[in-house]
Amino acid sequence: MGPQPSCNSNIVRDYPPFMEGLHNQHWEKLVWMMKRAEIAFRSFANHHVISHLHHAKKIVPFKTFISKNDRPSPYSADFFGGIGFGTNVFLRCHTDDDFTMSIIQVFLKGRMRYHLNDHIVTYFCFPTLGVAVPLRPGDYFIFNALIPHCILSRCHHEDEIISTAFYLKTAVVGLNNNNLPLTEGQELLYKKLRYKGNIRN
Repeated sequence: MGPQPSCNSNIVRDYPPFMEGLHNQHWEKLVWMMKRAEIAFRSFANHHVISHLHHAKKIVPFKTFISKNDRPSPYSADFFGGIGFGTNVFLRCHTDDDFTMSIIQVFLKGRMRYHLNDHIVTYFCFPTLGVAVPLRPGDYFIFNALIPHCILSRCHHEDEIISTAFYLKTAVVGLNNNNLPLTEGQELLYKKLRYKGNIRN
């Protein structure tokens, strides 16, 4: 859910067609979830990661998750574009072409409140690093999606869990169009980085 690069043209859609029929109340709940994830992101992500996103947003007018009515904040996300959901999911090892750190959160059906001593419901793993991160209901986990990762099956078969991912695709930030002319600000930044040797032809 959220902004998606079109497969048939060089545009970025505000949202996929199946979201057109969502009621306004559902849109607002989704944006609320996104905003809560961004609060956690601002609280725990490295300063350089936040700065990178902030300056990218100033230079490139990329789309973020926003309600169908296109209302201003608090009905739009500041940074993230997509939300993905999976129920009782096992996610094979893969990488994602995400522009910045991503977030995963898990929920447990039938529980309205979560506690620090709740049992672990699943593990988020990085096979190439040999690391498995235990996740309890309600946990936020911020990670680098460029590192091979996967989510394991439920720890307890009787649990019903929902895994939620918040992310920003590089193609969305790039506006899905390599033919767009650079703005004045983008041109200045390009020359500055090229002069420093950070960009190669």
